[in-house]
Amino acid sequence: MPDTRFKPLPWTRLKRGVPCYLPRRAATSTPVDAHSPALRVMTDFQRMTPITIARDASLDDANRIMALCHVHYLLVADEQRQLQGIVTEAGTKGHRPLAVAHTMGVRPSELVVGDVMIKQHDDVEVMHLKDVSLARVGNVVATLKELGTPYCLVVDHDEEDHHILCGIFSLAKIEREMGLAQSAEIAQTFSQVVSSLDH
Repeated sequence: MPDTRFKPLPWTRLKRGVPCYLPRRAATSTPVDAHSPALRVMTDFQRMTPITIARDASLDDANRIMALCHVHYLLVADEQRQLQGIVTEAGTKGHRPLAVAHTMGVRPSELVVGDVMIKQHDDVEVMHLKDVSLARVGNVVATLKELGTPYCLVVDHDEEDHHILCGIFSLAKIEREMGLAQSAEIAQTFSQVVSSLDH
C-alpha cells in the first residue's frame, strides 16, 4: 500500500531583531467603476460567513454586534440557519424603533430584532445570481436606486429549488470600492454614485 501519511513541512522561527510587517492590501488590477463586473462588489457568503442574529435578540445586542464587526446590517436566522429577515442600523436606531414601539404600545427598550427587521417574505427584495453574473456595477446601482434601498440580497437555487443565499450588495461597499466618500443619506449616496457613473 502506498504511504498516504502527511509529512510535516519545513519550519523555522522568526529571527530576533528582524522586523515582521503585516501585509498591505493587495491592489486590484483595475479600479472598480460602473463597467466593472457586478460580482466584484458583491459580498460573497461562500467566501465570507455572514454575521447573523436571532430574532429575539435585543436591539442593544444588534447594535453592539454591528459596531464590533464594523457592519451596517445583520442577517436574522433561526437555529436551522433559515433566513428570517435582515436588520439594519436604520431599523435599530433613530426614528424607526421609536415609531414601532409607539405602534406596539411598548417602551423602545422592550423591542427585539424581530420587531424592527425587514421580514424575509414581506419586504426583502433579492437579485438572482444568474442575472448578477452577467451584470455590471452600474446595473446594480440602478437596481438599488429603483428599489430605494442600500442593500439587496443575492440568491441562487439548489436541486430542490430552495433559495440559497449567496451574497449581498451594499451601497456603502460599492461607494468604498469606487473610491467615493461615505455619506449618511441614501438619496445623497445615490446621487453621488449615479453621478460618478456618468463620467
